[in-house]
Amino acid sequence: MISELERRLAGAPARGTLMHLATLRADGSPALCNVRYHATFAPDRLYFVVHRDRRYARDLRSDIRVAGSIVTVGRDGDARAEGVTFTGTARELPEDAQIPDHPVRLSPGERVYRLDVAEWSLLDADRLDHEPRAIPARP
Repeated sequence: MISELERRLAGAPARGTLMHLATLRADGSPALCNVRYHATFAPDRLYFVVHRDRRYARDLRSDIRVAGSIVTVGRDGDARAEGVTFTGTARELPEDAQIPDHPVRLSPGERVYRLDVAEWSLLDADRLDHEPRAIPARP
């Protein structure tokens, strides 16, 4: 059976959504970027491709802690939006690494990164008067 989390995230890549990824700079200040991603579950991971010279790739070499969000908008004029936030750690994979079940062609200097999700927080658009639900990631 597909989980609520998987249902909410499964269609996001097909709709061309991005994840908003926050990294920590060497001085401890936060930085935010937008990257395309591919989600896998059990274990819960988000994969993305970044050029090694990008600011956030350099940030990840000094501190692997990240947080982020994914927001999806309904299809066919449906204004309903769904949101999920996450925390975890992200690491650059070896040069020849690929994204599981999602082949990519890397340009020179690009690398695949794997974000291991520690916790998800789901926004329930029908119950905005409640706190988002925290869901531990599945190992």
